[in-house]
Amino acid sequence: MARRLWTWFVSEVEAPDSSFVESISQVYLKNDTNMKPVVRAVLLSSQFQDRRRYYQRYAWPVEFVVRSLKEVGYLGFSVNSAITPLLNMGQQLFEPPDVNGWELGTGWFSTGGMLARMNFASVLATNQRFALRDAARPHGATPDSLLEFVRSSLSLPTPDASTNAALISYIQAGGTWTGSDAQLLNKAGGLFHLLTGSGEYQLI
Repeated sequence: MARRLWTWFVSEVEAPDSSFVESISQVYLKNDTNMKPVVRAVLLSSQFQDRRRYYQRYAWPVEFVVRSLKEVGYLGFSVNSAITPLLNMGQQLFEPPDVNGWELGTGWFSTGGMLARMNFASVLATNQRFALRDAARPHGATPDSLLEFVRSSLSLPTPDASTNAALISYIQAGGTWTGSDAQLLNKAGGLFHLLTGSGEYQLI
């Protein structure tokens, strides 16, 4: 049980910490299997709060969709219309496929499931492109400042140098960068699309 809680709350890419397993097991036994103090202990644990373990859980479709709507914008989507992308990604809310629940972790990322996430990111960014242009306008003086604005708007791990360089090249493609409204309309939405559809955005 403690190992399962590690996977649900702390990390799906790192083996459970033995001290975490022992501690949570003891809380469970000392409280007569009452789960409320167990969950409290998990959330207050140093392992759960360790920033080095951020972005080590694979986002469920509902987590991915809700986070994208909050961080990019929700124009063109209602609660009902957001349900269809979830189905395409492999999750029908409150209707797991069987008593075992959904296949978690990398199980969310079939070819069709990942394509559905990328398509959702594309539609979402396209719907918001005028709002994103306006929001990016104060930050459009240079490709670097535009990229920093977009990255700071999204929940993402620290980028590596090669990814940053590729995104800067994307911004600069098509001519000298001036930060004009036409450039921002194209590139701001494009960056949000690329980043919300990226592998790193699938981790929370």
